[in-house]
Amino acid sequence: MTFRNIKYLYAALTIATLTMAATAGWLISGIVQESARLESGSRDTLIGIASQTNYELHQLIDALDQYTETAPRITKKQLITRFDILWSREKTNSSGKVGAHFPDIKGVPAFQKILKTTLRQTEDKIVNLKVGDIQQAALLRDLYQVMTPMLQGITIEAIQQATSKTSYLHKRLQNVSFWISILLASMLITGFVVAAILWNERRTLNNLTRHLEERVDERTHDLRKTNQALKAEVQERRTLEAKLVQSQKMEIVGQLTGGIAHDFNNLLAIIQGNAELLDSFLGDKDRRLIRPILKSTQRGSDLTQRLLAFSRKQPLHPQTLDLAELVANMSELLDRSLGETVRIHVTAEENLWPALADAGQVENALLNLAVNARHAMPQGGNLSIKIGNVTFGMPPAGLQDEMSPGDYIYLSISDNGEGMSEEVRERAFEPFFTTKDTGKGSGLGLSMVYGFAQQSGGFVELHSELGIGTTVRLFLPRGIENRPGVPVTCSASDIPKGQGENILILEDDPEVLQLAEKLLQSLNYMVITANNIETAREVLVSRQNIDLVLSDVILPGGTSGPDFFKKNSSLISNIDIIYMSGYPAEATPSPGNSEFWDANDILLSKPFRRGELARLVKQVLSSKRQ
Repeated sequence: MTFRNIKYLYAALTIATLTMAATAGWLISGIVQESARLESGSRDTLIGIASQTNYELHQLIDALDQYTETAPRITKKQLITRFDILWSREKTNSSGKVGAHFPDIKGVPAFQKILKTTLRQTEDKIVNLKVGDIQQAALLRDLYQVMTPMLQGITIEAIQQATSKTSYLHKRLQNVSFWISILLASMLITGFVVAAILWNERRTLNNLTRHLEERVDERTHDLRKTNQALKAEVQERRTLEAKLVQSQKMEIVGQLTGGIAHDFNNLLAIIQGNAELLDSFLGDKDRRLIRPILKSTQRGSDLTQRLLAFSRKQPLHPQTLDLAELVANMSELLDRSLGETVRIHVTAEENLWPALADAGQVENALLNLAVNARHAMPQGGNLSIKIGNVTFGMPPAGLQDEMSPGDYIYLSISDNGEGMSEEVRERAFEPFFTTKDTGKGSGLGLSMVYGFAQQSGGFVELHSELGIGTTVRLFLPRGIENRPGVPVTCSASDIPKGQGENILILEDDPEVLQLAEKLLQSLNYMVITANNIETAREVLVSRQNIDLVLSDVILPGGTSGPDFFKKNSSLISNIDIIYMSGYPAEATPSPGNSEFWDANDILLSKPFRRGELARLVKQVLSSKRQ
């Protein structure tokens, strides 16, 4: 009986063991399946589909956004390639083992329907999109931009589903541990005969449980990292959008001021030139009436330069500068401008590098910043000017798009005045923004400094705290040692005249053309005029004794002076050309217009003085004779 009872005991223990093994196996199998479903479903849907779709959608949006620029940085072929990739993504999102889980996410069916419709509606428009069709590119970009919030919502929904399933898996693991404990307790009460076997089984199951918990922890950690990455991406996108809006706003203002400067400079050239002609014909008594006109035209010319400064379209004459010497030469001017209540301290590093910049613009920038500092210290204070060398191996944070690594010379202006609030700091470089009372500030000071720095290949940093003060650091590129500066011209009173040389004028504005003709005739030159390229070509073909050509840069018909004469180089092989322009952004040599502009070409900026025109024409003709 005892034997039989022992056999029954062993049988009961065996049954209990088998039951426990079966139960544990069933629970483990379910957990493994649930884990596999979690991995192949939510995680892969999030990383493999949603993220890739989001990336390809942003690639197409970025390509269309670049097509809103007058000179896109990508080709039409690259744009169509990105469109085709997004088209193929619409097909593969719902195919395969992974794609089968994608439509289960909330919002996916609606997103796929909108994506499919938009792709088909915009296919012909994208294929036929032309360079320069900014309005159509912006419309297409906005159509796809609408889908980005939906795709972000889908990604967040996938994360939430994965988190929910992970929580469910964790609960099942807790149930496994609970039932295993009960089974072990039952076997211990029955007997210690198979204790070693049960203990070994329990240890095995515990190891499996820990392994599963580690997997759950890993999945949870991955989800947290993904969530953090998504948050960082959203924040970065908001920052980029804000910078894009600011860049577009500055570009619009720049285009507006450039157009105004072009027309304004032509008007000033006509007023100034005719006033100078009158000045040469009138007596001393009547010249008093002419001087205010010339003075006003000079002020108008200065105003256009200020407008072009913050829009980064002013003509610059960079040269090698010693900033310490420049600041020292301005010390007397700064003392008079700032008054006795402001104490100025100037320090400069030893072995200071030369800077490459326009000396006059550097002086204007220093004076503007110093005057701003004085306004921030109405009761007086300390103004510190520091000059030093700095090398950037990589751009500072937030300036990756504004500067390149390399050597710079900085000019730092610090005050201990009122400082700026965060709102004012964010708008400090905006044109026409000022905290001064109406009529006491134009809002162009910091904008001009910012535009000048950008145009010179440098950048500006602004640090300010309320009640502590403000520091503005102007960084300029390092110049070449012993590089010669801008040559000094002769005095304004010494106006050279010609010896009857023949000069062809090509200008589409009839009043500017008439003015240039009168000015050159008053300087003893023979003048032939042409108001279009056809007439100019006929003159060059029919006349072989043209000594010089004076041509506008911007001509009607979509061409330019440099482009026209380079295409007709055979007609002007021995003729020098002076170009004139009232819009330096289109005339100044730069990477954007180097295809038609040569570094040796001569530019005369409108409005120009009679003496300036006389000296330049004489200089060119004299060099030709040599």
